[in-house]
Amino acid sequence: MQPCLIDMSDSISKNLKSGPCKCDFLECQFKVCPIFEFLFGLKCTHVNIYFYALQEKRTIKEIAERVKRDRTTAVRLVQSMIKQGLIHKEQELLPNGGIRHIYAAIPQEILKEKLQETLSSVEEAVGALLEQDWTVVKVINN
Repeated sequence: MQPCLIDMSDSISKNLKSGPCKCDFLECQFKVCPIFEFLFGLKCTHVNIYFYALQEKRTIKEIAERVKRDRTTAVRLVQSMIKQGLIHKEQELLPNGGIRHIYAAIPQEILKEKLQETLSSVEEAVGALLEQDWTVVKVINN
């Protein structure tokens, strides 16, 4: 289920009053998980993967172990983040031949720009909605 804008302010303000964020993976002084969930549809597990891959490039095996999920689930989580442009996949040549895939998070400066762009888009959309005459909306009965 997608996060709801109406519930977001209550959720964040409630969390802000309860002290530092403590999910299963992160401990921080700001409330990153509810904001990432609202703006990007990411759960705490995704946020954990982002910050884990921000520290250094990681393999799927390392990510799966970190988030305590099987490899297939870790691949799906990472793929959803690749689609959003938060993680990128690289290939690393192995000394004895072959390649392995490693994953890195985009730099925090770029993520902050994405957050700002998303916030601006939400503000613009809500502003346009507030200017509309809602009496012209017709309910269609099937």
